[in-house]
Amino acid sequence: MGLDIAAQIVEAVTGTVYWDYVHEHVFGRCGMTGSAYYTRPQWLTDEHIAHSYMRQADGSRVDAVRNLDKGSPSPFLLGKNPGRNFIDLVGDGGFATAPDLVRFAHALQDGTVLDRPWADVFTAAKKPNWEDKPGQRLNRDAPPGFSTYGPTAAISNGQWVLGRAGVHPGSSASWDIYPDTGWVGVVLSNYDDIPLAEILQREKQAITGASSGGGGGGG
Repeated sequence: MGLDIAAQIVEAVTGTVYWDYVHEHVFGRCGMTGSAYYTRPQWLTDEHIAHSYMRQADGSRVDAVRNLDKGSPSPFLLGKNPGRNFIDLVGDGGFATAPDLVRFAHALQDGTVLDRPWADVFTAAKKPNWEDKPGQRLNRDAPPGFSTYGPTAAISNGQWVLGRAGVHPGSSASWDIYPDTGWVGVVLSNYDDIPLAEILQREKQAITGASSGGGGGGG
């Protein structure tokens, strides 16, 4: 809901459709030439855009874009199919390459996309996000995390980690910035059921030396 309101503010102030504004002022400014909000016809016809392959209840995989009658059997994504959208929602479902996500991370840090003071405001920790109710930790395997105006912030072995992670039927993605060292971690998959938590744990261990903790940079 918050992102929907923010998009309406962008459109009211600029007189530009939200998706066009992002394309020009984020993707374009950061040099993210392989990133866009593609339409379903583009997804179907452009061979450079990876399709999402959803795991079905019988163990098979189907191309989500070409099988709109199929949905995810996952209890968290039950019945959903990303290929049904003509263009995806605000703040979700954009297409990006791994190099482009690295470019965005650098642009966020060097003042390209936001002046540094505002970038610091955007990424600064605002409040803890690891408790559902007082004393009830949401994910006890992950290091403590904090909400920001954008990515989730976490501390891994004494180092800040900023990032987002999530899944759609047939796809998984994670993007982490390690501002203390300059490293950027990107994981992209167009298959269900990849061991994302394990991959992210290994990533954090390689960069920060953390011996445990699975997804503090995710959101």
